Amino acid sequence: MRDQRAEEFARCAVALAAELRPVRHDASVAFDPEDPWAVPAPTGDDPFAPSLAGREGIFDQALSNGLAAIVASEWPGKESNSRGRVLPASELLKVIAGHGPATDGVVLLPDKHQAPEIPQDDTSSIFQPHPRLLARHTRIDVRTLQNGIDASQAARHGRGVGGLQRRHIEALLALDSHRSLRVMGEEQADQIRETALRGDAVERERVAEYLERIGEEEASRRAAHVENPNAWHPKHNPDGHDLDTCPVCEYEAFSVDGLAPIAGRVGHGQCLVCTYTRTPDTAEEEGFAEHLAWIKGE
Repeated sequence: MRDQRAEEFARCAVALAAELRPVRHDASVAFDPEDPWAVPAPTGDDPFAPSLAGREGIFDQALSNGLAAIVASEWPGKESNSRGRVLPASELLKVIAGHGPATDGVVLLPDKHQAPEIPQDDTSSIFQPHPRLLARHTRIDVRTLQNGIDASQAARHGRGVGGLQRRHIEALLALDSHRSLRVMGEEQADQIRETALRGDAVERERVAEYLERIGEEEASRRAAHVENPNAWHPKHNPDGHDLDTCPVCEYEAFSVDGLAPIAGRVGHGQCLVCTYTRTPDTAEEEGFAEHLAWIKGE
């Protein structure tokens, strides 16, 4: 059950985290010609992603599963009532607050499996971490999370619009540091992978239709006259690359902008014949697959 709760928390929390990127521009701030793209830092009162449909329900689902996982891990059995039903998020917050202590509505749960402290003395290496840096805890902002529950109820129950703010989402995401969760990174990686694979499949279908439209003769003509816009040169373009073979039209006309950020075995860029585009995320996935095949000797 704990794994299932962690998965539900991650699935919803990652969706909410993705919407934290847009920042509201404060029209009262004067335009700066030297930095025209500058926007003020978000404050705790910034509205959270008004265009995200169902944000209140997603928040509630993430919070309920995350808190249930934490309480079940810290105080087994306290996550349920006498009839075995899991407590709602508000009651789970009361359990956590009751086991406090809380400071200004915030409970810091220490990690029971934290690394041992390293004694510090005059002979200690400067590269040794300070003991306080080794202490790990989960920050549970009970007050803010309860306020987030209250702000989401109107929209969830047909009594008006929701009032979620960035501070509610940030408090929710902080729960992921608990040992019963720590799943957002993996979920984000999975979502990036799935999005890349779906996007690449759509791109290949588009290119296949395009090739059929222009015909083989036109494709061959383009391939014969292709010029590499990003050719390597030791002085003028040391980061350039030779043309690669396009995986769709199979002409040596794929202009490489760069290699996969991590795996570094597959290039991303665009074919100069069929216009197939391989994104950095797709290149990363293909590069990782090639790396695994190389390890297995395939």
